[in-house]
Amino acid sequence: MNYEQFSGRSVLLLGKTRALNTEEFDTLLKLHKIERVSSYNDEVALIIEGRMMNPYEQEESARLYEMQNCPIVELSGVEEWLCRSIEPNRLLMSLKLSRNQERLVDFLQNPYITDELFFKLLKLYDWRNEGLFDNDANRDVTASIIGRFYENLDRNHNVQYAMSGLAHLIERYGNAELIEAIAELAPIAREIKNPIDRSYNGVLDAIALHPDTPESLLRQLLTERSELLAHRVPLSLEEELLKVEKLHPILAQNESLSHRGVELLADTAGELLAKHIVLDETWFERFTAVYLLQLASNPTLTERMQEILIRSEHDEVMNALASNSALSPARCTYLHSLGRFSAALAANPSLSDKILVELSQSNDPSILAALAANPSTPIDVLYQLSLDQRFERSVKTNPAFGKHIQTHNIGWS
Repeated sequence: MNYEQFSGRSVLLLGKTRALNTEEFDTLLKLHKIERVSSYNDEVALIIEGRMMNPYEQEESARLYEMQNCPIVELSGVEEWLCRSIEPNRLLMSLKLSRNQERLVDFLQNPYITDELFFKLLKLYDWRNEGLFDNDANRDVTASIIGRFYENLDRNHNVQYAMSGLAHLIERYGNAELIEAIAELAPIAREIKNPIDRSYNGVLDAIALHPDTPESLLRQLLTERSELLAHRVPLSLEEELLKVEKLHPILAQNESLSHRGVELLADTAGELLAKHIVLDETWFERFTAVYLLQLASNPTLTERMQEILIRSEHDEVMNALASNSALSPARCTYLHSLGRFSAALAANPSLSDKILVELSQSNDPSILAALAANPSTPIDVLYQLSLDQRFERSVKTNPAFGKHIQTHNIGWS
């Protein structure tokens, strides 16, 4: 609805406001030359149904609805329209001068202000040297951060009031701007500088691991969370991390390790590098002399590399290759024809349905157990395996089977 048409006219609000307090609501109405009245008269051009209407207001709403003299609308649309009228600079200056924290909290809980304004307002909040959940106001502000950016909150409403909820917000919905804003919250900034409260560990771990965390912030976490930073993809602060010898095994397993990093670790962590780095022809040739078995597990093998490994005719190498998700269809078919690597193939999520179904005809428990845990195993096969007590648990914990059950709303005891 175009609410501008009510400029110069009166509106009636039944019940209470929600996103705006009454004073803010009236002030913004006046910006549009709209007057709010307390009871219905012939001059009223719009009726707004707010929250928490008392019995008298509910009865009045029903009466006015029957009269149909003017439109009746819900509060949310009006408040959203009014909030677009807020002048950010004027509001920020007003809050800075007044230091009215209660009014500030009201605006932080307002879902209709822009994210840009929200982040600016957040910097004005005084945490009073207490934690995120240590008093009612702090708890409300923390909940407003989670509530604003967490999707499907209705299904996860308790997440707003737990430290784990903030960590989960960063993991699932974090971006550079949100992560920086959270890191600048006084209780968290204090913990980054002087870590003493273990309850913040999950939040700081989530910040350290998130791929969008700015490097300047990662640098602040370097001392306390170097091992986590060594796990990050993409890898940041590589030069600093390579100076720490105890981190070399972790870095050698990081797929985003630079070419220079691989060179530096080649002599001390070659076995791990062969298994985890993004391979090129140079590194493949270099590692084939010593780490053939480890190369067979590398998920970046090209078809040519796979062919070279198969030509080695080394059973351990081919068995490792059989379970490699990078295995090409042609090599899958070849290894399947040999018959010696069925259990490894049964665990490979890149196998075709045809081969997986063929493997399900086996009586070998190791093959069937691998199929029960393989997320690519056809659902019909998983159903059959679930009837066998030996494999029932593996099927139930198979993510593909769980997703199928949820999608089709099938009960499962």
